Formats: sequence, structure tokens, C-alpha cells
Amino acid sequence: MIHFNPESRTFNLILQSSVYAMQVDNKDRLVHVVWGPRPADGNELLSGRIRPFPSDHASFEFQTRRDELLTFGDTSVHEVTLKASFATLPDPLPDSDAPHLPIRDVRLRYISHEVVTDAEPGLAPAHGLPTVNREPRETLRIKLADPVQPLTVSLCYRLTPAQDIIERWLELENTGETPIEIEQLFFATLHLPNGTTELTSVSGAWAQEFQTQRERLPVGRRVIEHRSVQTGHLANPFFLLNRPGQAWEEHGTVYFGALAYSGSWQLSFEQLPGTDVRVHGGYHPFDFGLTLTAGARHKTPAFVYGVCDEGWGGASRRLHTFTRERILPVPQNALAERPILYNSWEATYFGITEQNQIELARKAAAIGVELFCLDDGWFGGRRFEVAGLGDWTVSPDVFPNGLEPLIAEVNRLGMAFGLWVEPEMVNPDSDLYRAHPDWVLHFPGRPRTEARCQLILDFGRAEVVETIFNALDSLLAQYNIAFIKWDMNRSASEPGSVVGKAIWQAHVAGVYGIIDRLRAKYPHLTIESCSGGGGRIDLGILGRTDQVWTSDNTDALDRVRIQEGFSLAYPARVMEAWVTHEKNHQTGRFHELGTRFDVAMRGALGIGASLNALDEAELKEYAAYIAFYKRIRYIVQGGDLYRLERLEEAEASTILVVLPDGSEAVYSTVVHSHKLGQFRRLVPLRGLIPSATYEVLDRFEKVRLTATGYELMVQGIPGDEDGRSGHSRTLHIKRVD
Repeated sequence: MIHFNPESRTFNLILQSSVYAMQVDNKDRLVHVVWGPRPADGNELLSGRIRPFPSDHASFEFQTRRDELLTFGDTSVHEVTLKASFATLPDPLPDSDAPHLPIRDVRLRYISHEVVTDAEPGLAPAHGLPTVNREPRETLRIKLADPVQPLTVSLCYRLTPAQDIIERWLELENTGETPIEIEQLFFATLHLPNGTTELTSVSGAWAQEFQTQRERLPVGRRVIEHRSVQTGHLANPFFLLNRPGQAWEEHGTVYFGALAYSGSWQLSFEQLPGTDVRVHGGYHPFDFGLTLTAGARHKTPAFVYGVCDEGWGGASRRLHTFTRERILPVPQNALAERPILYNSWEATYFGITEQNQIELARKAAAIGVELFCLDDGWFGGRRFEVAGLGDWTVSPDVFPNGLEPLIAEVNRLGMAFGLWVEPEMVNPDSDLYRAHPDWVLHFPGRPRTEARCQLILDFGRAEVVETIFNALDSLLAQYNIAFIKWDMNRSASEPGSVVGKAIWQAHVAGVYGIIDRLRAKYPHLTIESCSGGGGRIDLGILGRTDQVWTSDNTDALDRVRIQEGFSLAYPARVMEAWVTHEKNHQTGRFHELGTRFDVAMRGALGIGASLNALDEAELKEYAAYIAFYKRIRYIVQGGDLYRLERLEEAEASTILVVLPDGSEAVYSTVVHSHKLGQFRRLVPLRGLIPSATYEVLDRFEKVRLTATGYELMVQGIPGDEDGRSGHSRTLHIKRVD
């Protein structure tokens, strides 16, 4: 609910269990009042009588007012949401003031507000596919304007009350005749209660994404960021914040947030000397450039945020449900859950032929696979990684009959067909580059740095975006392709573009635009986002894709840590997780088949092992695990996640995924490291119905235990006490009374 009191000029945004309030002060400034949990039986509105009064007793600290939108001008010591430059004044400028140009000062004052149900943030999906929950949501749009300069800014707050989530974005407009230079622009600034300084985020690298880290914010700024045209491996744009020592997995007040944007981004956490905490999130200010020409408008993507008093787990579950219900597209004629995928990359690498892919497809179908994906090497001159990127036509050397025979056989076997592409890249050894060497990011007279023998196409050029769309459109029009794995395998260097500094936003808009157009034209199509593994995962790309490739690292024990960090923000439904070889191709370590499946079954299950290397007994084992996963898939991909044990505390990872009605659950435990001679404790479950009776079944559907929900939530499930390193198991829990 959105409520405005015209007498006190106070806004109350009421969500299921939290409140966000702000007020227009006596100088028409929009000032933050409070954000946090509200009493369960409290339906009253905040009057605005209680307001924070920042101290201005010292000339060195008078810029601590909690403006909803902090602007450079009267704020300069601390971080700001918006910084702009004006070439002159709208009225004639005295000659004596000319040396002071440009004017780098913005003061915004309240003009009006409205509540609408059709607002969308910038770069919102344009494919037209519905989401699971299509109920309209209220958006508060508050219009502010500079009293002197021709700049208006609307602050937008879209409410999803059931998950206690607000989406914030800004809408800027130049109402004058002279261009305005925007030098810094975050999507929003959040004001948190004093002392909310324990930050949970993730760091990483290629093959080690989503490594959880917790730290105490210093006085000053702590920044997590990535500078490229994709989200990046080094960090991910989400966070959890709480008071130190006052939150844990299922207890305590936790503030959380995430950016719905896949480009150069920054989250800046600022603690003032008075212990005020602010979070600024949006476009990375480094090399940022945005020119608002006369009459131009700009709408930022969304900063998604919320608060709960159910610990880190409660924050995760809210983000998961929000993503499943409000972010992910629902394609036509697709399975209700993500299908089991087989990818042939590790079986054949670049040595693909029509016949060996058909043989793999037959083996994949026999073990229960539902989607067969042909990976790199099918197009142009792509025999190795040094050539062919950019030439998105089927190679007659590899497939002399085109893809029709392979696709026909895959479909005959009852599977859908998928194809790997890397549309943003080009090899210098390609027909596209030879025809258009100017179509890549570069600076004149400077080297063009190659990574993996490839360069990045300049998506600031409309003709480049159109060429790539047409190439992919031709493939989808000619072949029965149900799935695309969209890859992107390098970070940007020499980011010279025809659009200048705007390339950081233009590249993202180009990628989003291609995907939106393809999905609108082919509503049955599903897409996986991949960028050398987990380099493009965020709420912006998830509005256009169905799943993400979490990491190129498929080592089961490494994946436990990666997937645990991933689960802090993103749901299992989108987390593609493969079972690969006994000896992992990336790490060289050996893991039992059960461990590999138990880890992969925590997400959207995929198979990446060479089926040609498996004997009949092993193939039967694969088929048995796949059949088990199909029985529990709807729970894993649609249930509520409880992290019962985390690696950081127990060197073991135990999760429980429970259907919202408490009728069924999946229990999964993986021991990462365990000392001989020690016993592991039983882990109490959560989210069940205490009075209900449950059966605990193994993958063979044998009942291992019958107990009440109360017993399971107080005592746990026995059987893991002597678990050695690498021990794992997955159990299906069903209500039977």
C-alpha cells in the first residue's frame, strides 16, 4: 500500500512485514524517515512527527541530511546519487561568473507525485513474455525539479508487498534547450539504520565464482564493483547487511539488495562518522558518460531491495520467490520445470561430426535427458578457438547436410534441440572481421588486445546489433531450435566505440535488445546466460533468460561452495549444474558419481560427461539418478530453501527445500571436509508442519524413516554422523497423514 498524508507531506510504503517512509520537508526536500520491519499487528501510518535532525554544529560536517536522492551541490563531502554539469544558466549569465562554468550543482525540490500500475524501470524486458505472477503492482512516482536549471528527476518506487521488496529507479528529463552532462548516476541510494555494518557479499574469479565473504564496514566507503560490458566474475551485484552479531541464517534483521543490470556497475557502502550507513547502487562512475540533449529523457534500471527479520535465509527466500514469480519469463510450450540438459562439449570438444552427435543424442535420450545442446565448433571456420566467431552459419565441413538430420533425430528421440552461440565476439580470422574490421571495440592508433583470440563487437553500432540479430534470426527461422546457450568469454579492453563513453550502457542495451526481439518472435525459445561460467548473472539478464551457467568449474566439491554463494541471491531453478567425469576436467580430482549427482541435483540438472566413456552399468546408474531427480525436480526448482549447514561454519553443506505448503521437501547434504574420529551432529530441519507425519525416502523410493514434522525439526535425520569427506546423500520427504 502507498499512502500520502497531505498535511504532514509524509509517504508511507507499507509492505507485508516492513515499512518505508519519507517526507517532504519545509524546504520541499524529500528526506528519508525510516526503513525497516514493522510490528506484525501494526497497521498504523507514520505521521512524520519523529524526524532525524542531522547535526550542523560544526562547519566540517553539515552534509548528513538523509535525502532520498543525494545530489552533488549542497552535498560534496560524501557520496552522491547524481552529479550533473550545466553549461550555463537559463537566464543571461553575468560576465564575471563565466570562469565558474560549467555549473556542477543540482538542488532538487518536490513538485508532485502520482501512483500508477504500469510503470517499468529502464531496460525492462521488452519480449512480451509473461511472468508467473502477473498481478499489477503499485508504483509511486515522485517528481522533483531543480528550481533554476531545466532538470527534473522522478524517483520511482514499485512495491511487491508479499516479498517485502521495493524496486527503485530514476527518470531524468532535460526540459531545456542546452545539453546536460550527467557525470555520475546511481539508480538509488538507500539509508540504513545506524550501525548496520556487517556486509555479506561474494567475490571470485573465473572457475571460482560466488565465494561468500562477510566483513565489517569501515568508516568511509567499501566498494564492490565490476568494470566491463557484462556483470563479471570478480563480484556480483547483490548484498546482505545486518548489525554485527545480530543476524544469522534464520534470525535477525537483514537488509538486502540487488541490481537488475548486466553492465559496468558499482555498489558503494558508506558509513559516515556518525555511523549512518548508506548504500549507493547503479552505473559505475568510472568512465561514465551520459548526455541529456534538449528534451531527452533517461530511465535507469532498477535497484531491487528489501528487509526481513528472518535472517539471511529469509532474505534469500524473498529474493528467490521474487525472481521466480516476477523476473523470469514464461516461454510458450516449455516444461513447467527446467529440463534435464545434455551438453556434448566435454565429449567431443571441437571434433564434432553429425554422426558422433547423433550417437551421443541416442545415449542421452536413453538415460532420460530432455534437451540436447550442441556446443562450440558447428559454424563457419570454427575448427579451433582461433577462428570463425562472427560467422553464424552452419559449416558444411562439419555438417554437410546442415543441422536438419541431427535435429530430426534429437526430436525423434523425444528431446528438444539447443545450440551454443557467442554473438558478441568476433575472431580476426573470420569473414565478418575481414569485411568490417572497424566493427570492434578499439581506439584509433592503439593495439587491439585479443583474449582467447577474439575481440568484442561494438554494440554501440546499430548495424552491428542488427547484423547479429539477423544471423541468429536466420538460424531460428531455418531450424527447430528450442534453446540457446548465449556465451561471452572475455572482459572489455580498449572500450573505444562510436558512442564514446556511452558504450558501457549501449552494449548492455544491445544484448538485451537482441534477446528481447528473438524471444518475442520465437516465444517457445529458452535461453541460458553464460559468460565463461558465472560472468553474466543478475536480475537484468534473468528477466530475459531461463537459466544461467553458474561456473565452468564442475568439480563437485568446488561447486558446493560456488552454489552456496549463488543461493544467497538466486533461486535453484535458474542454476544450471552439471554432472561431469569421475576425474574432473578442470581440477583433476576424482569424485564418486553419487557426490556429483547430489551436488548437481541442487539446481537445474545437466549432464556434461562423455557418454561414450561410460559402460552399460554406469549408464544405468546415470539413468537411475536422472529418474530420481525427475521425481523431486518440482520441489528443488520451486520450493523454499533453508541452508541448514553452511561451509563457513561446519565444512559441510546441508540444505532443505520445502514446498510452500509444507507437504514435501528435499534434503541434501554434502560433507566437504571431515576429520576422522569426529562425529557430525544431527541437523534440525525447518519449514515442515510440526503435527504432520512424514516419510523419508531414498532415491530408490525406500522408506528410511517415518517421523513427525516436530521430530524432524527438533532432532533432524540420522545417518550422516560418520560422514567422511565427500560423503553426500539426497532424500525425498513426503507428508503421509
